[in-house]
Amino acid sequence: MDDLLEHVQAHYKTLISVPFLTMNCTLTLIETIQRYYSFNKREEVGLVSEMFLAPVRSTKMMPLDCWDILVTGLKHNKRIAVYKKDPVIARIASNMEPGCRLSLITSRFVGPNEEDLCLSLDGHPDLCISFSNMESKERIFGIRYKEVENDKREYLRIGDEADEWMSKILGIPVTVLHVPETKLSGEPNYPVYGSDSGPVPVPPVHIISISTLQELNEKSGKSVEMARLRPNIVVKNSESGAEGFWKVIRIGDQLELEQTFMNPRCGVINVLDGKMNTGVYDAIYRHGPFRDTRNRPCFGSYWKVLRPGKVHVGDKIVLLKSVEKNISAPPYMDESYVIG
Repeated sequence: MDDLLEHVQAHYKTLISVPFLTMNCTLTLIETIQRYYSFNKREEVGLVSEMFLAPVRSTKMMPLDCWDILVTGLKHNKRIAVYKKDPVIARIASNMEPGCRLSLITSRFVGPNEEDLCLSLDGHPDLCISFSNMESKERIFGIRYKEVENDKREYLRIGDEADEWMSKILGIPVTVLHVPETKLSGEPNYPVYGSDSGPVPVPPVHIISISTLQELNEKSGKSVEMARLRPNIVVKNSESGAEGFWKVIRIGDQLELEQTFMNPRCGVINVLDGKMNTGVYDAIYRHGPFRDTRNRPCFGSYWKVLRPGKVHVGDKIVLLKSVEKNISAPPYMDESYVIG
């Protein structure tokens, strides 16, 4: 008995602290579980209202009922672009003449497997481009942006007919290039946007919610059309601005996307159907919900594909993981991002 008392006296502080340590560990565990379920969710946050793609960059967006989304984004989306020939091959600015005339051109897929693209513009014959024999075209391994840096993607020159058709519409010599989904090596040929400091890889899926646009229009007193913002997926039945706090989502049965950053907008949103409206950018600058690290207005978000899949209008959008604060200003966004 004396030995027991001596042991208790020697270790009473430790014995007293055990319940408190146990309680502290329990509270820490509870907090960890709560945070896990708070930011790793399985809740429906919206529905797919509309889907669009632009097979040729800067042309009128084409509505879809369902479509395949690959690792590199929507199949055929922005896989064709128009480039000036002289003095060097360079992208045409979509928010300036003659580039804004591209927004008048409409697209449609034809054929049993929708592998043939028809481009149309009033007063001109249709231009048909076949994706099925594209691999036989002249291959170009990268182009130069403003004589600064090479774009490492692989391109295919569609041909003289496409160059002549587009040059006649735009009024300047241009070439029409196609970017295959994969390189000859089999690696993904990821989307790239040009900037003054060179080409920049950008996640391939662009998402905007109806509620966020509605709030912008209410605050600004303007009527900014969704078509100006050029999303691939339009979300309905979601709270305004909520998409800025989504990190990983599942759409439909298979597709899983991870948000990488909000979309800093440029002057292309001022262009619709060949006409300019500079008040659109001003409305987003003054009343948009998010800003990036350079204080540029952000509207919509870019997502990379974690798991490919087919998406239908009406599919449920399930939140798998959220973030504690919006990700409009990620640390990896540097001065080179100029996104249209």
